Parts: sequence; structure tokens; C-alpha cells
Amino acid sequence: MAVLAPSIQLSVDRFARSLIVPSRLLALHPRKRGHAGNAAALAPAITLGVLSAFEGFAEDYFATVLYLQGQSFAQIVKKMNLTNPDVTDIEALVGREFPTLKPQIGTGFALTAWAPPVIGKTFWQKQELTWADVKRDAQGWMQVRHCLAHGLASGWSSEVWPGPVRKDVPPASSVLRPMKGGKHSLALHGAITCARIYRAAAEHLAGVVAGHIGEKLNWSAVPEFELHAAPAA
Repeated sequence: MAVLAPSIQLSVDRFARSLIVPSRLLALHPRKRGHAGNAAALAPAITLGVLSAFEGFAEDYFATVLYLQGQSFAQIVKKMNLTNPDVTDIEALVGREFPTLKPQIGTGFALTAWAPPVIGKTFWQKQELTWADVKRDAQGWMQVRHCLAHGLASGWSSEVWPGPVRKDVPPASSVLRPMKGGKHSLALHGAITCARIYRAAAEHLAGVVAGHIGEKLNWSAVPEFELHAAPAA
């Protein structure tokens, strides 16, 4: 009986599958200005789905890479024992396992995302993010996930988002839309930005490692969470 060898492309395909629901949730939004009512719950749902998908992809992809490098199951389990990994955590993993790749990480990387309007303004503006920006904002989005998962915020309306326990990471509010009274709002624009950050970072890091081991990945099936999927304001 033939034994199928692990495939890093299969990890990408699984990532695409895990993002199907978050990407399709975008189609349910009415795309109108102002509060979207019950549809506002789509933003936190998309955010949670994307972050869970990234965690699954990171574990699956890099466990497969380590296996293909000849590492034992015990070594892989120890190294992949990650809890809610964000982009910085996976970058560190790549740096430890492939030190020569460090200069390539972030090189030529750029991402267009939404920037929240200041208090009193309505329209979100496009912004260009560098690799350093993406790593910082990814940490902020992981704090958003923490607040949502632990019931510290609901994410569907304007509310106060508690700060992180650790002082070396940005708060959830750093990536959210500022509102009056010290409150912040997630909004669909924010969820799309979160999705674009983690999707782009996953492709970049995976691509750097794939090139090193002589592989080429196809990301055409992975949802891109286009900016125009957001409502007018």
C-alpha cells in the first residue's frame, strides 16, 4: 500500500478551506452606512474565524516542514506547542529553525489595509503597512481575540476594550476604531484588515520557507478579503 508523503501545499489548501466561512460572511453584510444592527456581529465572527484559521495553518504547515526536514515527532510536538501564535511568534519560529532566512523575512513585503477614522470622522482610509506594521497590528488583533473569547467585549457595538495583561504587546484598542467616551468599535473594515494581515503574513512566511526547501506554493484558492468588500463608511 502506498504511503502519501506530507505536503506543505496541502496545508495551504486546508487554510483556504478554513477561510471559506469567514470570507462568505462578508456577503451577508448590508453594506450601508451607520450601525448595521445584527449584521454588526459579522465583524467579530470573521475576526475569530480568521485567527483560528491562522493558528491551525501555522501549526499544520510548520509541523509538516519540520517533518520533511527529518525531525522526530517528539521534536515537532515540543517546537509546535504554541498558544494563540501571532505573526511575531511564527517569525521567531522560522528564525530559530532557519537562521539564514532571517534577512528575507519582511523583504519586499507591503500590504494595503484600512485605517480607522479619528473620532468625529466617518470614512476609513487606505493605508500601506510594512512588515513591522503587520507584526505590531497582528499582536493587537490577537488581543481583540482574547477579549472576545473571554467575554471582555462582544465586538458588535461600541464598547470599552480592556488592556492586555502583558505590557509588551499593544492593546486591542490600538487596531480598533476610536469612539467617544474611551470606547472602541471593531466594525467590518477592521475585520477585513485583520483578515488581510494574517492572510498576507501567512503567505509571506510560508513562501520564504518554501523557497528555501525548493517548493513553490499555490495560494490562488485562499480568500484575499478584498478591501471593497466593506461598506461605504
